[in-house]
Amino acid sequence: MNYVEYLKIYQKIPYKIFENALYQKKIFHAYLLVGEKGTPLLNISKFLAASIIDPDSSPFAPEDSLILKRVFEENYVDLRVFDTKKGPIKINEIRNLEEEFSKTASEKTNKKVYIINLIENLSLDATNALLKFLEEPLEDCYALLTTENDKRLLPTILSRVQTVHFTLLPQDALIFDAISLGVDEEKAEILSFLFNDAELIKENSTNSKLLKIVDLATHTLDLSNNYPELLSYELNVVNKTIKEKTEYREFFDILILFFKEALKVKYKEQTVLEKYDKILSKLINLSSIEDKVLILMNARNEINYNLNLNLLTFDTFNKIFGK
Repeated sequence: MNYVEYLKIYQKIPYKIFENALYQKKIFHAYLLVGEKGTPLLNISKFLAASIIDPDSSPFAPEDSLILKRVFEENYVDLRVFDTKKGPIKINEIRNLEEEFSKTASEKTNKKVYIINLIENLSLDATNALLKFLEEPLEDCYALLTTENDKRLLPTILSRVQTVHFTLLPQDALIFDAISLGVDEEKAEILSFLFNDAELIKENSTNSKLLKIVDLATHTLDLSNNYPELLSYELNVVNKTIKEKTEYREFFDILILFFKEALKVKYKEQTVLEKYDKILSKLINLSSIEDKVLILMNARNEINYNLNLNLLTFDTFNKIFGK
């Protein structure tokens, strides 16, 4: 992905903010990148981290930059990447980060960067430890924080960062571009909700693990008017296939997007899931679709804190599809 072109064409305000900061070498100690689900916030953060670190940036890191490559591979010594999508971040990890970054930089550039992806998922203890770090920024130390929901963040966090908002690309254009790159239309439609970039859609269109989750979700919804068979499928297939919390999140994300698109169809609005009209037709026949969306969203939020995800899924299905 050419991040300079992406920013320049589709994210004009963020492009100008970072272009000016990098040119003038007036980089704020902490940025909060805000975007809706699907925006490639983590990858943008890595690109910006490399642009801050690399002395050859003009003002952004060149595509053939070795530092850029190392940052994306997460093997640059003075870079730390915390991704809450992969699991909870412990308070000691934040404290250790502060201790490590207070020491002399290991790399020649002397710049240290840490990235925390989706900070809304941090525990209160970890958030407070981060707040302390933000309150006393270290020299040549920069934070790139991301969120899909800045409403869930403490005002004290928001007051100590420079917030930069990113917009979603138009979905119809995104799907068209993905299909132009050789992505199957059905995959392009669903993946356009998960990845707001055509190249990322193409890259993930061969991700067998993710596609398996998509298949599980769509087959589940296809059984929405046959609860006994759906329950058997949930017990014998879904819960035996999905193991990790990240997979459960993806599974619920796909269920939620279908219910939201079904609402659009119900109210005569345009949906991009044209290849899944049969599933949407079944969902429209369910009662109280709006309530079911909230049930799914609440269940999705509980994944971080629930130890029995099989039971969580069973209870959620019973509320949504049970008689």
